[in-house]
Amino acid sequence: MSSSTNKLSTQTSPYLLQHATNPVNWYPWGDEAFEKAKQENKLLLVSIGYSSCHWCHVMERESFSNPQVAEFMNEHYVCIKVDREERPDVDQIYMNAVQIITRSGGWPLNCFALPDGKPVYGGTYFKTEIWLDILKSLNHTWINEPGKVIEVANELTEGISETGIISKRVEKNEFDKSFLPKYVNAWSKHFDKRFGANRGAPKFAMPGSIQFLLDYATVADNEEVKQHIKVTLDRMQNGGIYDHLGGGFYRYSVDEQWHVPHFEKMLYDNAQLIRLYANAYRTFKDDNYRSVVYQTADFLRRELRSPNKGFYSAMDADSEGEEGKYYTFSKQKIDSLLGDDAELFSVVYGVTAAGILNGNNVLRVAASIDETASLMGISTNEINEKLKAARTKLHNARSTRVKPSTDDKIIASWNALAITAFANAYQVFGDSRFLTDAIDAVKFIEETLVGKNQELYRIHCKGKTSIPAFLDDYTYLIQAYINLYQADFNEEWLLKAKRLTGQAIDKFFDSKTGMFFLSSLQHDNIVVRKMDITDGVMPSANAAMADNLVCLGLYFRDENFNSMAKQMLSNIAKQLDKGGPFVYKWAHTYLRFVTNIAELTTAGKDSAKNLRSIISKTAYPNLVPYIYQPNSKLPIAEHTISDNNYRLCLGQKCSIPTSNPNDIIKTLETEKPLG
Repeated sequence: MSSSTNKLSTQTSPYLLQHATNPVNWYPWGDEAFEKAKQENKLLLVSIGYSSCHWCHVMERESFSNPQVAEFMNEHYVCIKVDREERPDVDQIYMNAVQIITRSGGWPLNCFALPDGKPVYGGTYFKTEIWLDILKSLNHTWINEPGKVIEVANELTEGISETGIISKRVEKNEFDKSFLPKYVNAWSKHFDKRFGANRGAPKFAMPGSIQFLLDYATVADNEEVKQHIKVTLDRMQNGGIYDHLGGGFYRYSVDEQWHVPHFEKMLYDNAQLIRLYANAYRTFKDDNYRSVVYQTADFLRRELRSPNKGFYSAMDADSEGEEGKYYTFSKQKIDSLLGDDAELFSVVYGVTAAGILNGNNVLRVAASIDETASLMGISTNEINEKLKAARTKLHNARSTRVKPSTDDKIIASWNALAITAFANAYQVFGDSRFLTDAIDAVKFIEETLVGKNQELYRIHCKGKTSIPAFLDDYTYLIQAYINLYQADFNEEWLLKAKRLTGQAIDKFFDSKTGMFFLSSLQHDNIVVRKMDITDGVMPSANAAMADNLVCLGLYFRDENFNSMAKQMLSNIAKQLDKGGPFVYKWAHTYLRFVTNIAELTTAGKDSAKNLRSIISKTAYPNLVPYIYQPNSKLPIAEHTISDNNYRLCLGQKCSIPTSNPNDIIKTLETEKPLG
């Protein structure tokens, strides 16, 4: 088969285009593939991955490029390729199916299904011989015992319709302050006290879960949790999971010590890590955290920002067919590049002749500057200067290599996370570049991913905008608008957040349960409409929406928004007990209900600057700042206040206005409702 007949050649997704020249007659997800399967009575193969997935590349080379395997697939199956980042709803359905079948999941995700899409059997990566055996065995069963296959599919579909979904509305709870200390205490039993995060490997950076713990430790005055956060952040930034030459974090560490990463670089976690380290700087005043924020922001600008100011999705783990080749160095290469400074660099960054990955070194901080100064008998200033020059030399040398490919999809929800991150960094550091980055990205979304009828779309790639947005696109963008308001206090951001929330309710809200579906009725050929309720590296769309509703309910004095959030949290409450790091965003919303809301207002010419100054100095997580304006469109701003005065309302109690911002900061620092 020639590549011109492969149906993926007309797509824009880099992942789909990676398979466009396969001898497999791949179809994109859509009506054409489903109609063909029904007309020819063939099983579907739904194969799901993403462009920076290492094992996706391996299976593509081994099996999907194999003419013998492709011939059998083409004759007996209708084969569909799906980019999971384009269609998270499809990925969620078939991932649930594979998890039920195998008790595990991952990518590539290969799931067989009836012609109507009901899943039958699946798994992840398969070696070629095993893959061919599965293809033949399942086809034989389908031809000779179709009833058995249909029965399995019906049972499996019923199973996935009961997982990852809330099926009924429960009575609203009054939330108990004593719950969160118990929840964190149960979670803490899994903390890795040496290396941070949770015990075991692989280790993912889970920025949202650490952010919740940071907020909890602030209002609970819990030094033990705070110390765990510090260990986690330090180990991550010093480990191999952090790119010490180019900034930014790799997707995860394969070991528990953060030494050897899986080298994909993703927008969604780097964006959240900017926000996390900025907020951690506010708590710990550690200049290393500030450096991480600035270096990671520079990485996003340099490597992932498109000419039109949106942000691409990811950089691959592989280059020239080898994982990590672009990022790693042999000791010999470092010696030749750095000369007399190679020994110093090797001591600080753990460089050895043996290396740690295929004879090459993954850079990590193995010795502190003070330790190295003592060992080598030179000043810390001189060491810092030498290391800075050495990193520049190595980064320049690295940049001449063949780069990993970039996934140039621009995804609405991931860009919204970046907007929130830059807005948050601006709140903490006051650097106008961060605000410019945030506003540029939101303008890109509004100009490129919003249609004529104000409908939001999910994907822009290679000049084409496609796929109606999912709940996470709406939710994260609403969150971004809220954070933009709290950065520059332009009321238009909150008005946009409210309008977008109305659209999300119209498209995704389930009145039966009070929850939100991930997909809308515009999303085609899905056998089950599911909900996104479990927190992962990204917070669940439902939990983030509940948090948004609380915030917007305060700004607009809309009890209906607050009531919706309370219902959602009540529905999920029973799952919080043992959820640990997988319900952190729900726990964060719970935190809002059991701590005092701190409504802070001021007025006057410098009000935005003055509010930001306070925000940059307090870590109180339930702060709702706003500016009083006589013609404000925000119902929260109904009470007048004199210029350059501040009024703080904690819960139902408002303090006497003060002109001294330190009074506000001191009050918030002593507010420990869970302590």
